[in-house]
Amino acid sequence: MELRYALLSDFANVTQDGKLNVIGILDHLYSIQFPTIHRQLYMVTSTATDLEDEDTTREIHVQLINADGEVLQDLKGQVNFARGKQIFNQVHIFQDLVFNQAGPYQFNIFFDGRMVKTLELELQQLTVAQA
Repeated sequence: MELRYALLSDFANVTQDGKLNVIGILDHLYSIQFPTIHRQLYMVTSTATDLEDEDTTREIHVQLINADGEVLQDLKGQVNFARGKQIFNQVHIFQDLVFNQAGPYQFNIFFDGRMVKTLELELQQLTVAQA
């Protein structure tokens, strides 16, 4: 199983025929005060299967951590793969994320316990004049 790409966005969906729609790709969020709540954040992943993935179940695990390494969100799931090469597009929706302070955050993506990607997210504080 290979992670083709992963990104964060304001909105995303997958159509019935497998097309991926993504709006507002981001790696920074802004707030005039902390703690702050971000109502909805989307993570998009696209995975390609290999021959050894046929007829198997794989674990996908996503963690959101802060600069201190504290886990803020922890999502785990399984994907069942059929025969043949497949492209698997997935949209993960994070709602009401609480960010206690400005600074760096990370989304870590794991396949079967092995970290395959880290997405950086920087939270920045704005002054009222900047907002």
